[in-house]
Amino acid sequence: MQIPHRALGIVREIVTEMGHEVTYAYEDLIFSDHNAYLLQFTDTPDTLNLYFNIELSDEDGEAIAKKLNAAADTRHMSLVNKGHYELSENADDAIDIKFFNKENG
Repeated sequence: MQIPHRALGIVREIVTEMGHEVTYAYEDLIFSDHNAYLLQFTDTPDTLNLYFNIELSDEDGEAIAKKLNAAADTRHMSLVNKGHYELSENADDAIDIKFFNKENG
């Protein structure tokens, strides 16, 4: 199965299987409701980067990752757990995203 570049429809299916919704997609980033994690398209169409909100516990992150990986696998996609992210509001009311990549990610 060939996965198209930035296959948002497939990502929506993966997120929906989790009982979540895609609430926002901007360039290569896909945000889900609950803000527990975000997905990032990569240069490889069948691979997504996975980042967890810095406020999410490691145990909750592991449980979510397991379910996301299973949903992605059935759609011939793979996820790479890259680390964490943090959202903050800057002075002009725009949202800033800071990524904390894993050492080996």
